[in-house]
Amino acid sequence: MINYLILLSLIFILVILIYLLFSIKNKETSDKGGNNNIQNKLNEVSNDIHKIENDLASVTTPINELNRFLGGNVTTGRLGEWSMESIVQDIMPDDSYKFQAQINPDSSDRADCSITTAEGFIVPIDSKFYAGQYQSYQSAGSDTERKKVLRDLRTAVLRDADDISKKYILQNTTSNYVILYIASEKLIDLVDKIDDLRQECLAEKSTLILGPNTLAAFLDTIRVGHHYLKLNETASKVAKVVRGIQKEFSNFDSSTEDVVKRLDGALKDVQKLQTRVNVLGNKLEKGAESLEEEN
Repeated sequence: MINYLILLSLIFILVILIYLLFSIKNKETSDKGGNNNIQNKLNEVSNDIHKIENDLASVTTPINELNRFLGGNVTTGRLGEWSMESIVQDIMPDDSYKFQAQINPDSSDRADCSITTAEGFIVPIDSKFYAGQYQSYQSAGSDTERKKVLRDLRTAVLRDADDISKKYILQNTTSNYVILYIASEKLIDLVDKIDDLRQECLAEKSTLILGPNTLAAFLDTIRVGHHYLKLNETASKVAKVVRGIQKEFSNFDSSTEDVVKRLDGALKDVQKLQTRVNVLGNKLEKGAESLEEEN
């Protein structure tokens, strides 16, 4: 569409230039004494044409770059990875994810991202960007062409789902599914136009298809799990401290009871001693009184 607009603009500009040239020619015919003025006008027109050509070149270059970028090559894949990395970094704790992760030590394959859950399982994520199919769907001129594009997209998605599930699902290490991330809600809309594609990928390929919005929601649930895990760890530490304090109080209470028992025993001993002292004192008083009477 953009290329057509550029072509129309060029045609319009050329028409204007031709009109100006004919005008100048006519003026030259009617006024032969103004050759120098006509030459100056032609030079100005030539300079304007050269400037227009440079401006068009400066516009065409970024358009060509954009078309190349959206053509389904490696650079387009990086766009999906950048989108995924941004979402993961915004939501997940720093120690819970890894980019370009080698999940299987016996393989050199690397997932675009691995997420570690609170339970310690790894969730592999691989990013795909089906820009070629999207562009073909948008430029399709009939329902037949659009249906063909959707069939091609279905084949590509199923192929990628099968590939990443075989590469990254590892028993007792990863989750029982992998995530196929598609970095465009418009592309997700195309996927949703294909009947049962999501269900088929999940049931037969163990692959969950997520777009930017659903990936963010999915990661947020995992982040909450990490949050509760930290709360549980903190609660366990607090409980341990409380149990230690309780034990110390129990020991202190036992020691206090022993001290009270000893004090009670000492008090009884003092009371017995006081009784003995009192008896002895009474005897001494009576003996003293007997001596006084004899005298």
